[in-house]
Amino acid sequence: MDGQILNNMIFQMPDGYSFGELESELAPIHAFERERPFLEPLTLLDTFDWRLFDESLALYLCGNKLSLHLLPDDDILSTLTTVIQPVFVEDLPESNLKRQLAPVVEMRALLKRAEVQRKTCSYRILNMDDKTVVRIIHEEVCFPAGNDQRPSVVHLKIKPVRGYPKHFRDLANHFAEAGCEYITEGDIYLQILGAAGAKPGDYSSKLEIKLEPDMRSDEAVKRVLRFLLEVMKINEPGIQTDIDTEFLHDYRVAVRRTRSALTQLKHVFPPEKTDRYKNDFASLGETTNQLRDLDVYLLKEEAYKSMLPVVLREDIAPMFAYLREKRSKSLMDVVNSLGSVEYGRIKNDWEVFLNEPAAENHEAPYAGQSIIDLAQDRIYKRYRSVIRDGSIALQDPQEKQLHLLRIECKKLRYLIEFFADLFPRKKIDMVLKQLRKLQDNLGDFNDFCIQEQYLLEISEELPVNEAQSRKTILAIGSLVGALDNEKQSAQASFSKTFTEFSCPENRKLFRNLFAQKEREASL
Repeated sequence: MDGQILNNMIFQMPDGYSFGELESELAPIHAFERERPFLEPLTLLDTFDWRLFDESLALYLCGNKLSLHLLPDDDILSTLTTVIQPVFVEDLPESNLKRQLAPVVEMRALLKRAEVQRKTCSYRILNMDDKTVVRIIHEEVCFPAGNDQRPSVVHLKIKPVRGYPKHFRDLANHFAEAGCEYITEGDIYLQILGAAGAKPGDYSSKLEIKLEPDMRSDEAVKRVLRFLLEVMKINEPGIQTDIDTEFLHDYRVAVRRTRSALTQLKHVFPPEKTDRYKNDFASLGETTNQLRDLDVYLLKEEAYKSMLPVVLREDIAPMFAYLREKRSKSLMDVVNSLGSVEYGRIKNDWEVFLNEPAAENHEAPYAGQSIIDLAQDRIYKRYRSVIRDGSIALQDPQEKQLHLLRIECKKLRYLIEFFADLFPRKKIDMVLKQLRKLQDNLGDFNDFCIQEQYLLEISEELPVNEAQSRKTILAIGSLVGALDNEKQSAQASFSKTFTEFSCPENRKLFRNLFAQKEREASL
């Protein structure tokens, strides 16, 4: 203890440990003065997928003050006085807090993860000259009326006063010897969330699925598919209440991954099952296509405006108003679809199938194959397809070739992510890092192509009988031109990006990880 730097120390106290108990404990050994206690509301904010927590950040709303803290030691990174609780980062005024939150939270809504009352009372420990030598803060975090069954969180913070290190150490030693546990602000944060019934990290759309190399392929693939079904189900309420656009995004990715698994892992399930559910999930994807497209364009509103000459930026506003109207109608269609009897039937039948025990079936010859063999075979075949199609596109990087290559890359990435647990994590991360670079390039090119076409179609839907509409069409034309420049830039970058992906070192890495049969044949 004596060698420690004199930072604040926090001790966990028994549930319900009161001011009176603290004062009874201090009275025989210290003179003290108690300051007036106060009660304040405290709200812990984070996104649905815990983006702040994943970066060791905590966002508190206390009264009208937002504060961003770095856990576990509670360094305050920035604060902001606000009259409203923000839902999105864009709701905040320009500030350090906004700039720090934006790249982490992005387009996700800030949700109330816990709402509590914090009762605080400060004590000044005095020496014989009545000088303050240590400060103690007694904090009790409890839940509002109606939540009395939830335990309160009680702790003491001991703060040193410059020039009196011995008093600080003695008091800290006193509580430590009394059996009080030393904790951090990060521990308090977790305790509050736990008491509120929230579990940080309880949702992620990332595929983290435990598999064993010798598992039957049908059992392993069903485990992957059950995870994806859960992602779909978890995101449905967020889509229906329209909390933020990422609920639909995660839902759609789970649908696409499911379709990809059924398409790429043939002969693991009977053909009639595979064909039926491929069609079902294709229809689910189609149902949400328009809504997702509109979300993407509306999320890009500020970015699009920044690509225009200043004189045209306001003229494009009617286009976004029109897109918002279309989105409202499209959202209603999706919500109705998610509540339909047909959708319920698809989900129920799919879940029943996924929970059926493994069974031998001559129509599913790969069902009993070990998953490691199936994974290596399918991943390496898809990788060679990417190299083949990429080499063709390298000679003629036109839209059709780059579009086909993009699809092949997406299929390859899905396969690798499905079965990542079967391979060394560091090597899989290296593979995915290189693949993502190529996908980002191809995805940007494809997005610019689609956006150009879509904006031209939208310009034809807008009324043209008013002067403002003509200005809007002019602004759209200018935006299309800017997007075309970006598209050409992405196209020009393809050669370098693909060459890096297909380099000898990367080919060797893929071969060592996935070309088991090829290596065995060479022996």
